[in-house]
Amino acid sequence: MCLYMEESLYLNDRAEFALSAMVTMIMILLFSAIIAGLSLMMVEKAFMESRGQSVQQSETINSVPVVLAFEIEEFDSTGNTNDRLYLMFKFPYASNSIPDTNVKWAMLCDINDTATPPRTGTAHTLVYSSGDFDSATELISNGNDDAALDEFNPTTYYHIIIELSEPNGEGDCDLVEDMSSTFVIAVENGRTTELDFHLPAGVGAGYDLMS
Repeated sequence: MCLYMEESLYLNDRAEFALSAMVTMIMILLFSAIIAGLSLMMVEKAFMESRGQSVQQSETINSVPVVLAFEIEEFDSTGNTNDRLYLMFKFPYASNSIPDTNVKWAMLCDINDTATPPRTGTAHTLVYSSGDFDSATELISNGNDDAALDEFNPTTYYHIIIELSEPNGEGDCDLVEDMSSTFVIAVENGRTTELDFHLPAGVGAGYDLMS
């Protein structure tokens, strides 16, 4: 009788051990499945973020304006009220259309003015004017119409008349002879283009600023 009871206890211990091992194995498999699922989600999220960053970076790099013509439209020797520049451009590398108000311009002018006594020599005053490309039009229009279009696309040529009295008549950049300037075109979330030029003596309307 005692031998039978000992054998029963021994069999019960083996059954409990086997059951515990099976439960442990199931827990390990479940834990491994959870870890694998979380890892897969993390990898997928990383690839999605990488793809989104790649697309955004590509659009940013491609949004570069190509300037085809840059000239003086009108030269006012008495002030900047009527100073105007002419710009022809396109966005050949853009992957999407660009709102015209997202393209900005600024002009920095280094005026060679007379130094204030008792100093001698020439002083350099840095002033600027700025605006956006809302008034740009296709070449078949006049280049100065806010309502002509709302966006630029990669396959079209555009032009614009730049009013140096901008913004709102408070622009200080006055075209004068013997002046060095930088004209900057900036695309929001995109690229920036700088055009440096110098105005010689005797400059006037039609002068090519890219020469």
